Amino acid sequence: MPGVQCAACKLFASAIEGAKCGSSKCRRLYHRGCVGLKSDAAVPASWRCPECKKNVVRDNRADTPVRGSAGLAGGPAGQTCSVARITGELDPSCSSLAPVVCEQQHTSPSSASSPLHRGASIADSAAREISPIAGSDLGLLMDELRAMRAEIQEFRKEMELEMAQLVSAMSNCNGRIDGLEARISAMEQRAATGRSSADEVVEELRRELNDRDQDLLANDVEITNIPEAASDHPIHIAKAVGLKLGVQLEERDIISAERVGGKQLNATSSAGPAVTRPRAVVVRLARRELRDALLASARVRRGATTADLDMPGPPQRFFINERLTKTNRRLFRMARDAARLHNWRFVWTKRGRILVRRSPDDSTHRIRTDEDIARIVGSVNNETS
Repeated sequence: MPGVQCAACKLFASAIEGAKCGSSKCRRLYHRGCVGLKSDAAVPASWRCPECKKNVVRDNRADTPVRGSAGLAGGPAGQTCSVARITGELDPSCSSLAPVVCEQQHTSPSSASSPLHRGASIADSAAREISPIAGSDLGLLMDELRAMRAEIQEFRKEMELEMAQLVSAMSNCNGRIDGLEARISAMEQRAATGRSSADEVVEELRRELNDRDQDLLANDVEITNIPEAASDHPIHIAKAVGLKLGVQLEERDIISAERVGGKQLNATSSAGPAVTRPRAVVVRLARRELRDALLASARVRRGATTADLDMPGPPQRFFINERLTKTNRRLFRMARDAARLHNWRFVWTKRGRILVRRSPDDSTHRIRTDEDIARIVGSVNNETS
């Protein structure tokens, strides 16, 4: 809010550097220099401004200096002063400090003796003296009201802007809360099903690692049910099996050949005491074409035995399959058990992938997890109807 104008010089002054009138009806503010006060002097509470001092009601006693002066007696001077009222010229013999008293002293006896005329003259003089001051106060009041109105309008604009920002912030908060509630609901639903995103990621990584391990075995074949002796040679067995199946294998075509796994007891044998089952012979070939040719010949000559292979013991049937990882071997075994249980006719492997099909006219399905077996073929624990 701006400062208050000085009632004397009309310049703005603050409450600290100004002197305020002690009258409860006035309360005007003046520069201290405009009213003759020292700048460092304290203003007493009983101090009155010049306007208040000028408007103090006099007692009109006869011993006042104005009423007792000789220049204000009747006669020509009174006439001159009366003419001055009419013509607007100032009589030098009339005092400028008390025009009302001068006018009353120079009026005719008949008019001076009239109380009504004397009261009207005093009220007219008082109105002429007070009206300029009242107009100045009204102007100051209007300026203050305009300044207050401008400040209120500016404050209103600021509040409207802040309210708009607050509404926008609340809308953003509501949107974020709704998003959090949706995410929490999704997480609760996922937790209810027993599967979380972390579990899905781990399961997918396991499948990818198993596929990579299977790719490393792309050139390997596994020959099973070959009689095992202390003096047998795995490379010689691989060459003899290949020759039996019509695939000529040279030593440079075989990178490695060995028996893998531990010796196991044949629990299903009913002939005499338990005997050991021969371990499988794993052969890694130099080229994938040789492996594919060997597997194709084994499928064509299904039922081939160890006859003419110079193997100890009676001839027995042997098998050639792709070499699978530990995970894929378990899945392949479970898929065959489920296929027998639910009458699925075809279960095989191709390039390390486990495939199943119910009949020759049905579509082929790939098995990658235990859930795939239960979803496609059926659970192994279910009983046949």
